[in-house]
Amino acid sequence: MLRTRMFTPGFKIFFGLFGFLLTAALVFGVSSELQTSTASVKDNLDKQGLIATFTGPLSVGWKGAVGNHAGYTILLAAACVAAFLAFVLIAFRDVDPEAAAETIQVESLPLTKAPTGANYAPIIGVFGVGLLGVGWISSHWLFLSGIGLIVLSIGAWTVRAWAERATGDDEVNFQIYHRLIDPLRVPALAVLTIGFVVIGLSRLLLAVPDKTTSSIIFGGAGVLFFVAVLGVALAPKFSKAAAIALLAIGAVGILGGGVYGVAKGSRPIEHHGEGVEGGGHAGTGEGGETPAGETPAGETPTTAGGHG
Repeated sequence: MLRTRMFTPGFKIFFGLFGFLLTAALVFGVSSELQTSTASVKDNLDKQGLIATFTGPLSVGWKGAVGNHAGYTILLAAACVAAFLAFVLIAFRDVDPEAAAETIQVESLPLTKAPTGANYAPIIGVFGVGLLGVGWISSHWLFLSGIGLIVLSIGAWTVRAWAERATGDDEVNFQIYHRLIDPLRVPALAVLTIGFVVIGLSRLLLAVPDKTTSSIIFGGAGVLFFVAVLGVALAPKFSKAAAIALLAIGAVGILGGGVYGVAKGSRPIEHHGEGVEGGGHAGTGEGGETPAGETPAGETPTTAGGHG
């Protein structure tokens, strides 16, 4: 049978992908090294030699150049990931139940239950991708926040997938998941949420035409937030799905406002006190002092020794 063969189908797929990406990295490293704007491929090959041209990509840059470092690194990293997955799959025999039962020396594996409940990690990951895109063109802090949110969602998703299959009891699995993830998820989500709201609203407030509109938007956002919190507090049995829906609507609104603010740009800001230095009056020297030899405005010059 197919499952009893030495190499499993999953291993074949990912190991073949590993070979393709490794070859692509080698070809890309050599071609980007030989194709330069200052010399032809033949001149570069004659200058470096055939062996020296290939030793760099083959030794991961240890014994020579690899051309374009970014593209070579991406292809090589993808090849390493594919190789890791290939060996994980062959080690677990593509999760073949007969092979797993033989490994742990039992007649048959116990049945596992399908995952239950809603998983919001993909939604958090989508918002992380949105923050990544906005931060790419506006703020490096938003960009880093997007990366953090994506990493957080991947980690929470992975832990949940493991915890839901830890035992045959759903309640025990639920407690295991929250015992592991809550000490990390709650503070991280709090910091990212505060940063997301502050930066998103600030971009919107700076993009609207005038200060009055900014004040109205800021006050309206505060009122909506207060009403939402008050409603949740007064309704202990408030539906979790409804709460998630409200949070999703608010997040989409803030993200949309941030995108609008970035696209619109900041309006001109009037700075008070421009043209007056050191608290002095216009037309006077620094600090309000009258330059030597000049008479302050509004005063009548007098001659030395009193009136003439």
